[in-house]
Amino acid sequence: GSNYFIPNSAPFQTRAERSDGGWLINGMKHFISNGNRAGLYLVFAQTEKGESLFDGSTCFLLEREAPGFSIGRVHDKMGERLANNAELIFEDCFVPDENVVGEVGRGFQVLVDFFPQSNAYAAATVLGVSVAAYERAVEWAKTRNQGGSLLIDHDGIRAQLAEMRMLNDAARSYIHHAAWSADHQDQGWDRTLGALPKVFATQAAWKIVTWASEIHGGSGYMRDIGLEKLVRDAAGFLHSDGVNRTLLLKAASFMF
Repeated sequence: GSNYFIPNSAPFQTRAERSDGGWLINGMKHFISNGNRAGLYLVFAQTEKGESLFDGSTCFLLEREAPGFSIGRVHDKMGERLANNAELIFEDCFVPDENVVGEVGRGFQVLVDFFPQSNAYAAATVLGVSVAAYERAVEWAKTRNQGGSLLIDHDGIRAQLAEMRMLNDAARSYIHHAAWSADHQDQGWDRTLGALPKVFATQAAWKIVTWASEIHGGSGYMRDIGLEKLVRDAAGFLHSDGVNRTLLLKAASFMF
């Protein structure tokens, strides 16, 4: 779904047509976080043929028990396994008129309004992963003896840990700035803050988890240490809540 964040986007493939007292939705959504567990869904569907998603999509509030709605595959992800991803299938799924969120044909605006807070949240989540990896690396370096001295006494390791700390602190500050700005948009809103903090935090996290794995040596590759889980979790954030390259393109469209 990240393609919907870039300019000149194609319309949603999932479509909704008017029916007596509501709408009939047909199509499928893919890789939906907690899709198999949720009780309520915000569903974006194309309601105007020939229009882009900016001018012809509508947001609907869908209940799990809605007729014509079903859960497809639940994906077996390598990381972030607590938040399963699933397919959502709509076959003449009926949604009443009162479940339209916002205005008909203006569904994308609902997503735009939520976008700044959503990506600050995603960035904060992956920051937790990178902080955990950093803390484990520090603890390992303080207790692991290599070549007759603790890892923490090796200059190369100390410099690497300092850079990991720097990246975490920078990501945290960027996230705090984005979150505060999202809550105070009346004081001015830099639209790149809806994308770039997430990109920075995920790229920093990926670097930190791989460095932490290197510091652990062969032990970092073993499941019983637990570091490999952090590596798997960090990998997921490179494309969840918007693929990083796509978010960079989106930010660039705001800049130039």
